[in-house]
Amino acid sequence: MSGSAGKTGINLAITSQNYHEVIINKSIKKQNVMGAWDYGIFDDDTAYDFFDEIESDAKGFFKRSFEAANESDYLDYDSAHRITVSAAYLDNFLNGTTYAMDCDEEKDISNVNLFRDLKGELVLDDLKEIARQALNRVISENSELNELWMENEDLYPKWKGNIEALISRLK
Repeated sequence: MSGSAGKTGINLAITSQNYHEVIINKSIKKQNVMGAWDYGIFDDDTAYDFFDEIESDAKGFFKRSFEAANESDYLDYDSAHRITVSAAYLDNFLNGTTYAMDCDEEKDISNVNLFRDLKGELVLDDLKEIARQALNRVISENSELNELWMENEDLYPKWKGNIEALISRLK
């Protein structure tokens, strides 16, 4: 727990999972806090939450992630990450694109850079269009992840450019 005094009173921050409660003048405001350390897709704690689902049914997970995004009015934080992670795996599989990760030494599905070698039998070309649509939703004004990145004036253009480059590679 941390605290600081300011003009508006005492501010206490309590971190729990991805949420941050800020108590300002006796009112509580919940804020989503990113666990990101840089702007890459795998530079965020949440990107590492989906490996079991990818291992058990990669194409199904990708398709469900993309479809859910395109059926939703607003993308929450986790849904947006499902899309970016799915699209990165798709990009590796179709284009051989490599990604910086914290688990590069792993020799299983948790290392996106091995996905093409481990799951080469999959047919994924049919997901490109729906993936591009979903990624465009991630960088839209109706995306919590986009809203959070917009708060970082220095890294937002790099993050968004990274997603736009991914969209281009999936054409």
